[in-house]
Amino acid sequence: MLATFLKSFMSQNWDDLLLLHWPFAPDELSLTIPNDLELDLFNDQAWASVVGFRLSNLRISPFLSIPWSDFLEVNLRTYVRDRDGRRGVWFYSLDSSDLPAVLGARSLYGLAYFHSVIEMEKTKGTVGFRSQRRRFWGSAQASLGAKFPMGGKDLPHAESPLDRFLLERYRFWARRKLTDRSSSASVHHRPYDAHLVEGAHYKGGLFNAWGIKEPDIPPIEAHYCKGFPVSASAPAWAFGTFGQANQR
Repeated sequence: MLATFLKSFMSQNWDDLLLLHWPFAPDELSLTIPNDLELDLFNDQAWASVVGFRLSNLRISPFLSIPWSDFLEVNLRTYVRDRDGRRGVWFYSLDSSDLPAVLGARSLYGLAYFHSVIEMEKTKGTVGFRSQRRRFWGSAQASLGAKFPMGGKDLPHAESPLDRFLLERYRFWARRKLTDRSSSASVHHRPYDAHLVEGAHYKGGLFNAWGIKEPDIPPIEAHYCKGFPVSASAPAWAFGTFGQANQR
C-alpha cells in the first residue's frame, strides 16, 4: 500500500503542450548536466527543448480532496540517461505562474523552478506562451509560438524515431541542495498523440541563464499535443525514507 502511494504521489493534466526542439553538439551541453548523468544522443547529437503548457487538476497525496488552481509552465530541458541506462530528462529550469507549486517542487524534488508571469494565447490557428521571471527570481524571459497547418485540421502526426525520442520520456532527474548526486522520479501517462506544427519560433534568455548559447535558428522540430492525464511518483528520497525501492 505504501509503495502504491509513493508511485502515485501526484496526479495532474498536461494541456496544450507546445514543444520546440534544437540539436546541439554534445560538447556544448556535456558540462551543463550533473556528472552522474550523461547526454542521451540521437544520431550523435544532443537535443534541448523549450516546452510550454497548461497544468490543470493537480492533486497531491495525501491531500487529494484539496483543489489546486490551474497554472502555466515554460521549461527548458535536455535528454539524459543515468549509469543504469534509464532514459529521461534533465530540467535546466521550470518557470511556473503558481508560487506554491514553485516552492513545493523546489523543496520536494529539488527542481529548478522559478516564479514567473506567464501568458498563453491560443487561437484557431496558433498557440503561444510568454514568460517573464518575477523580481528576485532572475530576469530570464521567453516567447514561443507556432502555427497549426491548415487551420488545425488533419494535422500531421509525429511518428518518426526522432519524434519518439524527444517525446516519450517517463523519468526526470534533479539535484537537491546539499546533496552530491542526482535523484529521479517517474511519470506515467499514455503515449503522446502529438502533431507537427509550422512557423515555430522562440526568443528569450532561458539558454543563456545556464551558460548555453541561445539558438539562432528556428526549432528543427516542433510539436503540439492537446494533452492527457499524468501521474508522478514521490521524490526518490521519500522511497528511501520509508524503506521502499525506487521504481525503475
